[in-house]
Amino acid sequence: MHWFESQLADLDRLAQEYTQAQQKQAGDIVNVSENTRLKRSQFIDAVQALVDKVIKIKGVGACAAYHDGLILAQAAQSPDIDAFGAVVQESIRAAQQGGSSLRLGDIQQIVIVGAINKLAMLSVGPIILCISCPKDINLASVLS
Repeated sequence: MHWFESQLADLDRLAQEYTQAQQKQAGDIVNVSENTRLKRSQFIDAVQALVDKVIKIKGVGACAAYHDGLILAQAAQSPDIDAFGAVVQESIRAAQQGGSSLRLGDIQQIVIVGAINKLAMLSVGPIILCISCPKDINLASVLS
């Protein structure tokens, strides 16, 4: 498993822990709520840390994480960050609808290749991690 795959595996684990913390039923709501906040914070911090690492990789132009089209983490301020989120949300929605009718299962990744750049969207727990780079960059190679 290369570096990026291990980072995604860690995020998946943290997302599962957060989801489990949300679902726990207990009489002590204060401690349950504190545990849920802690797991959420750990997950969001890990997402931001990964975004910060990915943007430093030579060839990567932008990196951000979205939840339901809303920005959760970003590497640097971008003038088109909202447009980025809208494209992500619409692409995921279309892929989920098509994936359902084609029986693909849950969407794991989408790559849109344009004449100049490409955008990779990766499902990680409840978020979509987005990486933009020039179209001639091999993301699998640079992320390993």
